[in-house]
Amino acid sequence: GIEDILVKPEADHKRKKIIERSRQSGIEAVRAALNLPETASCEEVQGKWQDAHLCKDQRDFNMVDMKFKEEVNNYNNEVNKVCMPLGLHRSFPENNLQLMVQSGAKGSTVNTMQISCLLGQIELEGRRPPLMASGKSLPCFQPYDFSPSSGGFVTGRFLTGIRPSEFFFHCMAGREGLVDTAVKTSRSGYLQRCIIKHLEGLVVQYDLTVRDSDGSVVQFLYGEDGLDIPKTQFLQPEQFPFIAENYEVIQKTNHLDEALARMESHQANQQFKAIKKWRARHQNSVQREGGFLLFSQKKLASLKAQLPGGEIKNGRDPATLQLLKMWYELDEKKQRKYLKKTNKCPDPSLGVWRPDTYFASVSETFANGVEGYINKWESESSRSYMHPELSSDRLKDLLYLKWQRSLCDPGEAVGLLAAQSIGEPSTQMTLNTFHFAGRGEMNVTLGIPRLREILMVASSNIKTPMMSVPVFNTKKALKKVKQLKKQLTRVCLAEVLQKVDIEESLHVKHKLNKHRLYKIKFHFLPHEYYREEKCVKPRQILHFMETRFFKVLLEAIKRKTTKMASFNEVSTRKTTRKDLDDDQDKALNSLEAVAEEEENIVDAEPDEGDGDATETKRRKNQEEEVDYESEEENGEENVKENPEDEEAESEKEEGTPGAEEDQNRAEGEDSQHLSFVSQTKKGKDRLLQSAEVRVSAVVESHPSIQDYTFDTENELWCEVSLALPLTKVYFDLSSLLASLARGTVIHEVKGITRCLLNESTNKQGEKEAILQTEGINLAELFRYSDILDLNRLYCNDIHAMAKNYGIESALRVIIKEIKDVFAVYGIVVDPRHLSLVADYMCFEGIYKPLNRIGIQSNSSPLQQMTFETSYKFLKDATMMGAHDELRSPSACLVVGKVVKGGTGLFDLKQPLT
Repeated sequence: GIEDILVKPEADHKRKKIIERSRQSGIEAVRAALNLPETASCEEVQGKWQDAHLCKDQRDFNMVDMKFKEEVNNYNNEVNKVCMPLGLHRSFPENNLQLMVQSGAKGSTVNTMQISCLLGQIELEGRRPPLMASGKSLPCFQPYDFSPSSGGFVTGRFLTGIRPSEFFFHCMAGREGLVDTAVKTSRSGYLQRCIIKHLEGLVVQYDLTVRDSDGSVVQFLYGEDGLDIPKTQFLQPEQFPFIAENYEVIQKTNHLDEALARMESHQANQQFKAIKKWRARHQNSVQREGGFLLFSQKKLASLKAQLPGGEIKNGRDPATLQLLKMWYELDEKKQRKYLKKTNKCPDPSLGVWRPDTYFASVSETFANGVEGYINKWESESSRSYMHPELSSDRLKDLLYLKWQRSLCDPGEAVGLLAAQSIGEPSTQMTLNTFHFAGRGEMNVTLGIPRLREILMVASSNIKTPMMSVPVFNTKKALKKVKQLKKQLTRVCLAEVLQKVDIEESLHVKHKLNKHRLYKIKFHFLPHEYYREEKCVKPRQILHFMETRFFKVLLEAIKRKTTKMASFNEVSTRKTTRKDLDDDQDKALNSLEAVAEEEENIVDAEPDEGDGDATETKRRKNQEEEVDYESEEENGEENVKENPEDEEAESEKEEGTPGAEEDQNRAEGEDSQHLSFVSQTKKGKDRLLQSAEVRVSAVVESHPSIQDYTFDTENELWCEVSLALPLTKVYFDLSSLLASLARGTVIHEVKGITRCLLNESTNKQGEKEAILQTEGINLAELFRYSDILDLNRLYCNDIHAMAKNYGIESALRVIIKEIKDVFAVYGIVVDPRHLSLVADYMCFEGIYKPLNRIGIQSNSSPLQQMTFETSYKFLKDATMMGAHDELRSPSACLVVGKVVKGGTGLFDLKQPLT
């Protein structure tokens, strides 16, 4: 009854106290997020919060959100600990509701918490409910209210009811859930369909290989060990005791003696012995070994002593060339002597002996698990008084037989199973999840967008590219990596700019020289504010302003005025035509004419789209078709999904230099965008020059620059005077400067925007520093092999890994990335499914997407036509005279044949006599 959800009075009292405390926690969260001191007043904190909210770069505002969520999460956990399970009137198992949840019949712990404790933080797309332009989340709250309840923290519960504002937040979350489900089904459904149509022909054959319908080998053993996934549960070391206890039943049902009599096991055992022997001899298997390397170790030192030294800038030194000559002159017998000493590790048993034909040919992981269990079992049985009926060899054979009986059956449609195993869990994931990790971590694309990026689009331009590489655990490396972190971090002008003062005046005395004069004074932050984080100095900033920024600014002003003037011209031309055509309006004065014209333009806008219904429908269908095709045709997600992207794009266009400036930037990209090492030397020379020379250089660089002054002592400010011609249109220079400062880069390493240094724990349990970058430039990191452990470098851009490390590395990255996407939601997909999908995408030697571009290489025209764009594939097949063998499942279904999979893999022959 109702007692199942009632909370004891003591627990309820504690709950109310915790909720009361939570109401005061908001201001501390904002201070911590914005790095403000504890002495900062409420007005000051609110002002900073407002600046973060209205700023184009939302990083600080997102930090406030994250801190709020962390804070309220702690209070949420406190309330839950107080009320559940000890705070309830009835405890488990007498509590029927708890019994239902704990047994897994229906419901979750979250449901019971929302009934008895509190609803907690309401989230929309992983964030708190957004603020309006006024700073309010709902009209009933104050602007930039510090209370967590204004940000969607619902302290009410279903047991005692929730307040109207809390109910509104709750409805927002409910609406998001409904919309998400409605939109998500189409996205995840199409993703699953793409995977199924590509992998439908992958079937396990009688030689245990996984082949496509055209006979091409995708995997030599399904999942790299040939095991059927549902049968692998009893092959875990935890289940070995169960097999040992039931050995009599298992050996009878699986016919152990018959299997041992029919199959040989000594070949596989010999292979395992050879591997053990090699590993015992070669302790450090990571070190590269070879005949020539061994030969060079012996001879190189003596050769270098004989031959003259000297620095070689390009190519090989004389000693190495002589060494190569000596190696090639050796006869075959002597070369073999060196090669024998450096034999490579024998191949695993599974790679040499077929597991269905040769007994005991199992995976190395399973063999190690069995050996460990047998040793443990023998030590336990030696201590017991009773002599075991089962010998260790017999138990080992029994476990190996169980492994062999768990092999995947020929005819298994493993491609379809893999597609379903990835497609079904994707329906449980939220659609647009963008994980904001804060200042100390990277932003990562999650959920279905990331899955589409990896599988469907195979994008070479991913949304959140990143690299991570461990740092060597030496004092020298740890010291150098801090400098490297600064060097790799991009510096924009806005990050070192404190404020900008603009004075504007009109000069109209001279008829021939009427102009508007702007005096712009740039104040820069003192060097100590950014010394630890940024790789620039005040001198370099001033040099950048003098040589680059003023030109960029004037170019942007020119584009802005031209753009605004063109808008004005269009409206003027329309008005003139109207006045010429419409004789009746000649008597009206100019103001009335303009007003009427504006009305006509406004009225005319909706009529432009009028036409017959067929035309409207046709246009709508065309738009839908373009939307449907755009993503896969281009191989990228080029369609902007929200207006913010377009706004950012337009600002970016305004903030970028003209064509000439772009050309200059492209020519000097290496020198201007990498580091300021070379410019520092030039900077020292410039310091020796007088201030007058620098001023004259700036003034002469552009005719619009009237005057220039700068801080000769501390280099913390500069002032420029710009004379601009008078125009009919007026624009806000301060907003243009703000957008330009955000987009102008003073220093960057190509491809990398941000760099972080984090700590993590390695496999040995030791702490190590990890260098992480937003953006990718592998070639740059390769230069620091003395600081970074490049053998363990990881990058989430699959194309970059394939290009630099080969297609095998791309395959491993695909598996890891898909696994990581599901891991966030607590979903585990068997690695055999993932390896099959990754192998299919890479088996042509390139990273192939699972879309209509990827299916072009398929040998079955009918399979292509049943995917999408049937007419296109039909036309191509007809033009090329393509031939279909009718082996793919789609082709078989089209003509009514039995699909070549499962029991349809073989034919039954009827004897005629």
